[in-house]
Amino acid sequence: MNKGVDAMNNVIFKGMALMAFVIALGAMPEARAQDTTADDIETLFSAEEDARVNAPLEKKTSEQADAAPAPAPADKPIGEVKDLSDLVKLSPFEDVAVIQKRYLPKTKRFELFAGASGILNDAFFMSVGLMGRVGFYFSERYGLEANAWMLNTSEKQITSDLRMKRGVATESFISAESYYGLDFKWTPIYGKMAWNNKTITPFDLYLSAGGGVTGTNSGASEPTLHVGAGQIFALSKGRAFRWDFSWNFFSAESAVATSRGRSMYNNLFLTVGMSWFFPEATYR
Repeated sequence: MNKGVDAMNNVIFKGMALMAFVIALGAMPEARAQDTTADDIETLFSAEEDARVNAPLEKKTSEQADAAPAPAPADKPIGEVKDLSDLVKLSPFEDVAVIQKRYLPKTKRFELFAGASGILNDAFFMSVGLMGRVGFYFSERYGLEANAWMLNTSEKQITSDLRMKRGVATESFISAESYYGLDFKWTPIYGKMAWNNKTITPFDLYLSAGGGVTGTNSGASEPTLHVGAGQIFALSKGRAFRWDFSWNFFSAESAVATSRGRSMYNNLFLTVGMSWFFPEATYR
């Protein structure tokens, strides 16, 4: 009985071994084919890479260069613009920095101004008159300017009432009749302004400071401190409309014997007029 079982097991084992051998023989050609195919592909890529690396460089003809597509612009600008040297980093036609020159150039030019002026803060006198200025600009921002005021002064109603009804000696009241001085002028701001959405006018905003002499109704000439601020609206490269506020500070002594003593005075002027610039600007 045992011998029969052993014989059967031996037959089964041999059959399985024979089947495994047959399967192995059938799979070996496929494996060799796969290995051969992979080797051929790798060899093909290697040969193509060697040919590309070792091939001599060819020069493009002008027609090929013209036909070559232009590189696409960057999607975003490179970096942030902080000064003029950073402008070269901007992407074309995306971020454009425009620095415009002044429409009305002033460097190495003279300015001649004529206008009307009046004192706004005098409680006892009405003072209006003419003003003239002559200035020279060292640069677009800095210049020197000479000023001259000639004023016509008349009493206000309150002054007449004090003299005639109250008996007040109004001769002791000080009023300005003239001013001559020299200023340093600084123009820190310039831009453009629209008028009624129809006309765009370039303008400069300036500050000035200096000193001079105020002539008073008492006949004295008093040292004066002057500060001012105003705007120049360019009508052309040689003509402009100008207005400003000027503030004069001085100390004066009354001519009336009963009111001797020096007091501080200040005059706030509003001036409006026209300016002419010369020589002609040839560098714009």
